Order: sequence, then structure tokens, then C-alpha cells
Amino acid sequence: MKERKKAVLVALFVLIASAVQCQQPGNLARYTQPGVDVQNYAFALTLSDSTNQIKGETTIRFTRTDDRQTVWFDLISPKSDSAQQSDGSTGMKVRSVSLSDGKAAPFSQRNDRVFINLPAAPNQPTEVVIRYDGTPAKGLIISQNKFGERTFFGDNWPNNARNYLPVVDHPSDKATCSFSVNAPATYRVIANGKLLNESPLPNGRKLTRWQESTPIPTKVMVIGAARFAVEEVGSVSGVPVQSWLYPNDSQKGFIDYRPAKEILQYFIDKIGPYSYEKLANVESTTIFGGMENASCIFYNEKVIVGHKDSDVEALLAHEIAHQWFGNSATESDWSQLWLSEGFATYFSALYLEHAYGKDTLNAVLNQNKGQIFRYSALKPKGTIVDSTTTNLMDLLNPNSYQKGGWVLHMLRNEVGDDVFWKGIKTYYATYRNRNAQSSDFQAVMETASGKKLGQFFQQWLYQPGYPEIVWGSSYDAAKKALVIDVRQAQRTGAFFVVPLTFSIRGSNGKEITRTARLTMTEQTQTFTVPLATKPGSVAIDPDNTVLMRSTEMGK
Repeated sequence: MKERKKAVLVALFVLIASAVQCQQPGNLARYTQPGVDVQNYAFALTLSDSTNQIKGETTIRFTRTDDRQTVWFDLISPKSDSAQQSDGSTGMKVRSVSLSDGKAAPFSQRNDRVFINLPAAPNQPTEVVIRYDGTPAKGLIISQNKFGERTFFGDNWPNNARNYLPVVDHPSDKATCSFSVNAPATYRVIANGKLLNESPLPNGRKLTRWQESTPIPTKVMVIGAARFAVEEVGSVSGVPVQSWLYPNDSQKGFIDYRPAKEILQYFIDKIGPYSYEKLANVESTTIFGGMENASCIFYNEKVIVGHKDSDVEALLAHEIAHQWFGNSATESDWSQLWLSEGFATYFSALYLEHAYGKDTLNAVLNQNKGQIFRYSALKPKGTIVDSTTTNLMDLLNPNSYQKGGWVLHMLRNEVGDDVFWKGIKTYYATYRNRNAQSSDFQAVMETASGKKLGQFFQQWLYQPGYPEIVWGSSYDAAKKALVIDVRQAQRTGAFFVVPLTFSIRGSNGKEITRTARLTMTEQTQTFTVPLATKPGSVAIDPDNTVLMRSTEMGK
């Protein structure tokens, strides 16, 4: 693997995402629910080569959570009063709203929302049809790909679906969806779920219909339209695996995307059933290194290399892992993002361990440690669970990704390998196609292990930083004991309960004669380990199981 290369292309995901500016006003904890529970979206979109304007008709089926008669959906409004937006402004102008019986429903657009007045019907299914048009500022990227060809790609994360779709744009409200896309016939259209049909239309156009029958969050409801070459890679447990590449990249890209089949099999075996109708890996103009859209993952067009590559394989594993964690078992709020990104980061590393061995896992873990250390130096008060940020893009950081992944690695070593996998399978089975919080995951792991894990999760998810361990050892010949002095030197003011392992080698420096497992509960501690003879060497954390920076005294 070329000296383990850089071990993960996941870093590209973080770096590209962090560079994107996305203004998200307000505190994450201040999200207000619209009082509806959406069951299904039926999106109908019309795309054109002559303009970037789109036309949309969305049928939304939902129930109201109380007796309210005014409901709202997120939809970015035009930034000017120009009805035709000939001045180049962006936003969606709602033309009409009607009920399922065709009757018009009073509505208004303000504050980037569509407010609809409805007859009273608490807890009863309601269906509305919203017709609109406009030019999306983002969310749907209408641009040219690297070959100068026009393309359309949804890029909804974090809450950009509202730029071209009327939705409840929050991960807590999951729904099934369908897309009917009217586009020039030169394009092939990809979307979530199962392909229902393609049918010709007059004037050189085509209608493509996809349907996703599993509830998903709006962040991963997308379409893509471009010139594509498609390879049917095979199927895993009845799930078809496909590669969608620009024709000019297809020969190289088919090689890059081919490991997806083995990755899918690994995750089905280790975690549980796949939730969607297909797995399509799609070359795109996404702003991210990869975007985990449910059943149709979009990858940045710049990552095509054309040969078996550990970095690309790691990226594939990261995005495919999201199909379980983030798409199916979905974080209930943005502050819980580590349940998506931390899981995908670690499960990508676990796949690499499966494919290439433990040395590769350690290489990934050590690289991730470095990113955590550097980020912590820049943001010393940052925590994994963060409900204070005012910009959702700021959550795409090493706390959510690499540190979240390290929490899972430490948990695996805390409870043991068998219990860890039992807990993971139970967590996924319990929250499959639902929403979860960190406390839900903790409860599952406590039940699986029979251990109280409150302190573990509290210190790693809600406490900033990591332990900085300064340690030294000496041999007491009179007591026939090894004396180990340890001190936590981090400047955050908070201390950690840290399980420490020391490997003790014999005088020849090769054979490990003893492994000492200790638990550090105070800032400074001294441990005495019975030992018949003076050791040749002592090493801390030989199996790389704790997120810490360690320094041996005198070295």
C-alpha cells in the first residue's frame, strides 16, 4: 500500500468541506419543529439546457402533530421580486399550493419558508402539492464537469435541500421519496432508490422516475443528471452494485469503484442488512470528497486514479458505511454528527483492517491522532457533541470524524471485541431507519456489556481535549517491583480516567515478560508492579488503544 500511503482519503472530505462557506444563523439547539411529520415526498423536477432555472412540483404527505392549521416547509425564497428572475437572482418562487382534492390552499412565502393554511385535521394524513420555479443558489449544483460537460448534482448536506426542494430540512424528520425528472434525453438521471422507468418525451426530452421506499433524511435525497457510462458490478445479498462514471473517466473509474462490492459484503456481515434498493457509486461535482446520499453515493470527480488505491478504497468504505450510520441510523440533531461521521471514519478503518491487517488500522489511527492533536491545539475547548456552533459546516472537523472514530476504537477495547460487535449490531437493529442520540447508543452498549459507561461517554464526548500522559519507570530491586509514575499534563483543566497498558520486556529487550494493565483515576499516580528482575525496557500503550499523547520522562 505504498508505505500505507496517507492511509485515508477521508481527510479530503474534511478538508474540502471545511473550506466551504455556509451561513447557518442561530444556535443548533434553537431549531423549531414545523409541527408536521412527513411521510413521503414526491418530487417532480424539470431541468433545461437553456437556463439554470428549474420547475418543481412536490407532493408532500404528512400528519400534523397537534391541532395547528398553519404548517410550513423550508424553501429558499427569491432574493428579489423579479417573477421571472431575469436579473440572475436565485431562490424558488411558489406559484400555487393545492390540496389532494385539487382545491387551492392559502399560502405565503417569508423567511425562506412556505406557510400553508389548512383545514383542521389533527393526527390525520394531509397531502399538499407545491408548484414552484426558480434558480437554486446551491443544493442543486448546475455546472460543467471537468470535461466541460453540463451536469446537475444534488449536494444537500447539511441543510441545502431547501434551495430547490420544499422539505422539512432537518435529519430528525425522515420520509420516503420519489423523483420524476424531466430532462434532455442526452442525460442519464440517477436518484435514490429503485429505477421505475424511463420514457421518451417530445422535443428530445426524457422522463426518468426513481422511488426510495425506505425513510431517509433530506440531507441524502438527491438527483444527478449527466452523461454517464454505467457498469453493473454485481450484487450482494440481492442488492445490485453499480458504478456511474463520466464516459471519459469510465475505464479508470470502473477500476476505482470496483471494491464497493466487497465493502458492502463486509458491512452486511458485520453490522446488519443493507436498507436500500441498490448501491450506486457516482462520479459527480460534489463539493465534498464524497457525499453519502442514500443508495447513490456521489464522489468528487477529482479522486479518479484508475488503479487499486488504498485512499480511494478508504473513501468508498467511509461513504458506504454511512448507509448504515447517518442514512439509516440517523443522528437526531446536528450536534450528534459523530454518530454519522465518527462511525463512518472508524468503520472505514475497520474495513481496511479486515482487508489489509492490523498494521493498516494502526496507521490510520495514528494519522487520525495527529489530526485530532492539531485541531485541539486550534480549538482547545471543542467537544465532540457540540450544540453551540452557529455554522453547520463547522461541525465537519476532526472532533466529529477522527475523534469520534477514536471513541469507538476505545470503546471496542473497553468492552471487548465480541461485545462491541454485539452492541453495534443491536444498535443498528434498534435504530435502523430511525433517529438516535448519543445516549441511545450508550444505553445499547451498556446493555450489551453489562457495564456502566456513563463516565466513558461523558469524558470523551462532552469534555474537550485528550490526556497528555507524562510517565517514567524505575526498578526497585529491594521490593522486586517496577515503579511506574504517571501524570496528566494537559492544560484543559479536566482530567480523564485512562486505562493504561505497559508492556515490559526482558533484559534482552525482545521478549515481553509481562503486560501491566492499570487505570489512572487521578492527575498524578504511582503504580507498583511486582517483577522478579529488572526489565530491559518498558513501553506504554503497545496496542494503540487509547487516544492520548504520551511522553516518557528523560526522553
